[in-house]
Amino acid sequence: MNIRLTAILLIIAAGLGGWWYSLQPKDANPLDNLIKQQGTPDYTGEKLSTEVFDLQGKPQYYAEAQEIKRFEETELTEFVRPLVNLFDKESSQKLWELTANQAEITKEKILTLSGNVKLNALDKTSRLQRIETEKLIVDLNTQDIQTDESVKSTGLGFTTTGVGLKGNLKQQVATLLKDVKSFIEPTVVRENNEQPTP
Repeated sequence: MNIRLTAILLIIAAGLGGWWYSLQPKDANPLDNLIKQQGTPDYTGEKLSTEVFDLQGKPQYYAEAQEIKRFEETELTEFVRPLVNLFDKESSQKLWELTANQAEITKEKILTLSGNVKLNALDKTSRLQRIETEKLIVDLNTQDIQTDESVKSTGLGFTTTGVGLKGNLKQQVATLLKDVKSFIEPTVVRENNEQPTP
């Protein structure tokens, strides 16, 4: 009788074991995790920086970010919490500092910054000192800038707000496109115009 009871219990245990095994999720091939999935970055990194030089060895721009994702298929690089410095071609001096929550750069060197975008002049004598907006497109080849968002620009003796902007950082020119309001500080403008000439 013990042999019969033992055989029945073994058959029941084997049946329960088979049933439990069939309820477990089927793992995909472990090698599938090594194959890059569509839409995922080819490279990722945290707290990285890079400096790009022209063919003459002069710096064009410096970029650092908390996180960087590179997509080879589209040749797009995404940045989280970027800081970008733009340089003067002739003097190799840092002229502008750009910060934002997010950014992406294309193979054509078009930088799109979004979320709390701030552009600051590093030269204290620059006519244009600061631009604040939610989205800004910068052509790193020509340093042309543009946006369709609300903008606040500050310079020596003025603060201007409006919607939409086109300009060029090399020329220190920014034109607001609509709903423009300017606030001028005449004393600052007068002091800057009265600088002695050598």
